[in-house]
Amino acid sequence: MTYKIDVNIVDDHKLMLDGLAKSLNENDTIHVSHTFSTLESCKNKLVERRPDVLLLDISMPDGSGIEFAQYILDVYPRVKVIAITSHDEYSVIHRMMEIGVHGYVLKSSSVEELVHAINAVYHDKQYLNPDVSAIINRASHDHVFITPTEQNILRLICQGLTNPQIADQLHMSQETANWYRKRLLVKFHVSNTASLVAFALREHLIDMP
Repeated sequence: MTYKIDVNIVDDHKLMLDGLAKSLNENDTIHVSHTFSTLESCKNKLVERRPDVLLLDISMPDGSGIEFAQYILDVYPRVKVIAITSHDEYSVIHRMMEIGVHGYVLKSSSVEELVHAINAVYHDKQYLNPDVSAIINRASHDHVFITPTEQNILRLICQGLTNPQIADQLHMSQETANWYRKRLLVKFHVSNTASLVAFALREHLIDMP
């Protein structure tokens, strides 16, 4: 049996939630295992079970989707987060990119595009809706987005620390430190740590002591 990408959806609009889950489940590569109408219900479920990809509406009645995305990325770094929202303001997009979401898709997008986005982030690629990419390019040409956690890890990598040393210093597991190192390689399109360090120093991504 071919593995399907396990997807969860968080959205407070029931028609949107049910319709999207039904449409995605018709795709051969995706299975929507759970849907949530509140951030709290999603948070409680994540304690016992994590999906491959989480589709997250930013505007939720019981809290900030942006803060919740940050929580997911910090606590469950293996879960790929795609913001699915009506917000097309640069400030919101920039903030979500800054904290490290894997994708940003507008609700005006087609189901086919969302399927493409899910498959892309599952395979460690970032996905931005074309309109979102245009907004970012207009407002911040050639800007490199890096989260505070990534910046801390990148700084320690540039100082020559190993994954166990990074994990100890930042109070995280070695697995998480290794995941972040791999994520940085993918994000900056480099193949090894030496190239990552060279890129970070060349682009002034960190402040070295």
